Amino acid sequence: MSGPTSQVRATAPRGARALQALCAALGVVLVVLLALLTLQGLSGTGRLVPVVRAADTPVAPVAAPAPGPAADAPADDVPDVPAVGATPAADAEALATLRRLRTRGLADHPPQGQWVAQLAAKSIGTTDPGQRAANGSSTFYAADILTQTRRIASGIAGGDVFVLASTDFGESAVDARGNPYWTTFADGPFAEASDVRAWCDSVFASTPERERANACFPRQLTAPD
Repeated sequence: MSGPTSQVRATAPRGARALQALCAALGVVLVVLLALLTLQGLSGTGRLVPVVRAADTPVAPVAAPAPGPAADAPADDVPDVPAVGATPAADAEALATLRRLRTRGLADHPPQGQWVAQLAAKSIGTTDPGQRAANGSSTFYAADILTQTRRIASGIAGGDVFVLASTDFGESAVDARGNPYWTTFADGPFAEASDVRAWCDSVFASTPERERANACFPRQLTAPD
């Protein structure tokens, strides 16, 4: 007998299975929603936190160290520092040596009106912009003056090089501080000033003429005034 009652009984199992499938689907959706809510809660911002690889992280550039003065300055460059003398002990020793050289110069070449070639003259503390002292500046102290005198004596002037103080001859000149000029000479024989000029032109032939006039010129050694 196939009346309405038998049809309901036949379709009932199919409806139950559909309901079970729907419940399962809703359960999966609920699990997914719960998972999303959990992730949002962990981020603390309501946004998903992106995964950042190490390669994506910007790295601040490392600045190169600034070069110091020693790296900036050429090696052969000698800078024009404020004038400073040698150590007090070195200057005192140099001054004592200059005094001994002066004593020997007076003994060997007493001023008697003879002509000589003047090669240098510096008082302690003299500044000569045209020359460089041993201390690296243009100001000469006792040690620098002695170094210059020795360089002249062992250089092209050769011969009889001697030292006097400027107070030993002529006008007895001194600087503004009252210090004598330690003066380096070369002996001749020179009969007159022209002989000295000829000798200077020959010995300092490789020196430019303008510099030569300051490096070598005639001086008559007369008794001090």
